[in-house]
Amino acid sequence: MKILVALDAKDYSKKILKDVARLAENTLADMVFLGIQDNVREPAKPLVNALMKYQQDVYSYFSPDDLPYADFASDQWQERSKGDWSISSKGMKEFTLRIRTGSAAKQIITVAADMECDLVILGCSNKVGCEWDGEMNVPLRVAEDAPCSVLVIKQVKSSNQIVSILDQSVVSQDSLEIVNQLVTLHDAGLKIVGVKENKESKKDLIEQRMVELLKYYNDREVGAWVKLLNSDSVKEYVTASSREAIIALWMGGKQSLIKKLFSQSMVDKLLETTKSSLLILR
Repeated sequence: MKILVALDAKDYSKKILKDVARLAENTLADMVFLGIQDNVREPAKPLVNALMKYQQDVYSYFSPDDLPYADFASDQWQERSKGDWSISSKGMKEFTLRIRTGSAAKQIITVAADMECDLVILGCSNKVGCEWDGEMNVPLRVAEDAPCSVLVIKQVKSSNQIVSILDQSVVSQDSLEIVNQLVTLHDAGLKIVGVKENKESKKDLIEQRMVELLKYYNDREVGAWVKLLNSDSVKEYVTASSREAIIALWMGGKQSLIKKLFSQSMVDKLLETTKSSLLILR
């Protein structure tokens, strides 16, 4: 697995590092820390210092014998292209720091695609909506347009419930594992909520999908509770659940019912109302 973490120098970025470190430890993922800056000719020193500090903070959660990442052999950043710099270390797993110039959301999405990441993580302010580095729409745009799953951590708190909403779309192995890791991270219960359409064939398909998921998590000793909801009542259910639980929306391909139900404005509303985290799964 490869995890991209978008970071700035704000408190909400610092606060997510413990969860990031635990996910890195549990998944043995290759890690990419990405910072975005204004259009300048070289990496900004404050951002460089922040990313280096964050890297060391994550390393500190590991014992020396268990650390799968190496220290950087040099402190020289390599310019990959104009406005794009990186520095990497290669231990058992790879750890990369990267700085790009430009629009935050666009650069996060571009790097996630370029580096073939499986998960993007970013924090956001919980004071007004879900703000990132002074821009209200960054988490929303990343959640909507990233080519992989996205975890937006609005407030670092233990949640005792993960509510996973799915339709008949194909569920990827990486997405199953990400939900599994969140359950482990928070020592939480798992609710699998299937959204059914009126068509009988689609209803049979979603029920079959839920049985498969229940078996997957039971095999991994994750207790799961299942529920079927009509498509016309799922929005209200999710909005109410988001106030306390972590919501995981399976938004798969073009035919995804969840994707059709949860428009950009609805995802934006969830980011505003949630008191914990929102996970968009692909």
